[in-house]
Amino acid sequence: MPNGMLGVGKVDEGRATLEGSGYVAMWPFLEQNLAECLDDFKSSWHLLGGHGISTPEKLVELTVESAYNRGRSYWTALAVQWLTQMVHMPGFDSQLVSSMLKSAAESETLPSELREQARKQCPPD
Repeated sequence: MPNGMLGVGKVDEGRATLEGSGYVAMWPFLEQNLAECLDDFKSSWHLLGGHGISTPEKLVELTVESAYNRGRSYWTALAVQWLTQMVHMPGFDSQLVSSMLKSAAESETLPSELREQARKQCPPD
């Protein structure tokens, strides 16, 4: 969506009617354990699929990327935490994950502990 949010379901419905539309806000999943969320997405993929997103891993990538790029400190911090886990998990786009980790490691807007966390997980050049 143009405002940087990512969702699954009908985007064109007004916010007041989203509950009945099947729309699922994705950023709140960043507050949970990545491996558990990914397992849940995989086991429910037949219910979530068909929205133009090919795999549960791609859904996670889009969620992390949108939260990170939005620039809100809370969501960015959670996105970086998931990125540092994604680098060790199969099925994710390694170029995307590496690029985002490098961006986080070089960011002057992130707290130093997050930059360091990202830097430690960046693959060598």
